[in-house]
Amino acid sequence: MKTQATAVRISFENVLFATDFNATSKAALPYALSVARRYGSKVYIAHVIALSPFSSPAPTGAMRAIEAQAIREAKEAAMELGPVFGHTPNEVLIRKGDVWKELSDIVGQKQIDLIVVGTHGRQGMGKVIMGSVAERIFRHAPCPVLTIGPGIRGEPDRFAELHTILVPTDFSPESLSGVAFATSLARAHQARLYLLHVTRGDDAPVTSLKTALHNMTASETDLPFATKVFVEAGIPSRKILDLADELAVDLIVLGVKAPSLLKGTSTHQAMATACNVVSAAGCPVITVRQSAQL
Repeated sequence: MKTQATAVRISFENVLFATDFNATSKAALPYALSVARRYGSKVYIAHVIALSPFSSPAPTGAMRAIEAQAIREAKEAAMELGPVFGHTPNEVLIRKGDVWKELSDIVGQKQIDLIVVGTHGRQGMGKVIMGSVAERIFRHAPCPVLTIGPGIRGEPDRFAELHTILVPTDFSPESLSGVAFATSLARAHQARLYLLHVTRGDDAPVTSLKTALHNMTASETDLPFATKVFVEAGIPSRKILDLADELAVDLIVLGVKAPSLLKGTSTHQAMATACNVVSAAGCPVITVRQSAQL
């Protein structure tokens, strides 16, 4: 079992704030600004006007008028955000088309290091994350994604001044990517790192599992605090959320599988755990894919 996580360099030079200007997405804006002020980032405010799947190749006059009005309203909504940014460099990008395709193009063109997006709660997550635009961001983004759910407690500046970070891991390569990313964040913010492994039953070899968790950061001698490890038995998402609440952590980091690696029942199990955590966490959650640009 490979348990050593290799640290990565943290850089958020370009941050993409994906928004549809509703209350859910607006709640994520202060976190995008918090990241930008901490890392000296430029923020791209991206709004995509989704075209109807039934649109004809040659739009009618009525459809063109509807699109023009949507663009005008989006520009007005973006202008209202201007004073919030102050001296933080920013650029508004309004596109029309398939939402994820347009966002994906922006990620590549602007060399985005982090996507910030607001999410709905547990009830809405099944509709919003699973099989929808947010799911595509969550699963396909080539960079880390910071998700802000409705249950978050505390101030947005908690992210700028991280003190504690929780990283669940099942020792897979994907979760090791999450550990590596979180380790670098902990070093950059002088924060304490918590590692959690959730077992399927009470008969798990707890001692050896804790040793394996400790080994993950054993070579990181410049961490400000000794890593604390936990082994729990139960439903992964529930245990992650419970421990995050108990420890009042500032951030959860999840290493997630790439879509091509999600097959069979593991697809639903892996996504259900991640979606439940993202939607119900009382703190921000960063998801990192193994192939993500770090």
